[in-house]
Amino acid sequence: MIQLNWTFFVQMVNFLVLMFILDRILYRPILKILDERDKKIETGQEKAKELLEKSEYMLKDYKEKISDAKVEALEIKNSAIKEAEEEANRIINDGRKKAEQILEEIKADAERQVETARKELESEVGAIASSIVNQVLGREVTQ
Repeated sequence: MIQLNWTFFVQMVNFLVLMFILDRILYRPILKILDERDKKIETGQEKAKELLEKSEYMLKDYKEKISDAKVEALEIKNSAIKEAEEEANRIINDGRKKAEQILEEIKADAERQVETARKELESEVGAIASSIVNQVLGREVTQ
């Protein structure tokens, strides 16, 4: 059978004292350091996750803003082209109207000149006809 003597009890006490000292000096500080490290890692991961989400949101926001800016720029460009075309058409129409007006004025002036020349010729027709008749007949004809 197994005999227990007093050295066994001394070794047992020695072992328990050693375990107590190791627990206080080594295990607890190491566990505390490991816990702190785990907390720091966890906090870092949470911050990294938050920053990643924030950066993804900002990227999405910037892409939307760029897309909106492109759409707005295209609208401004199309509007400017439309305004330029309208202005060109207005200038062309104004030019045509002025040309038509000048043409009408020239026609009216030509008609006045023709009418004036006709009246002058009508007043001189009698004298010219008498002169022609006198030359053809060789004598003076009276009216």
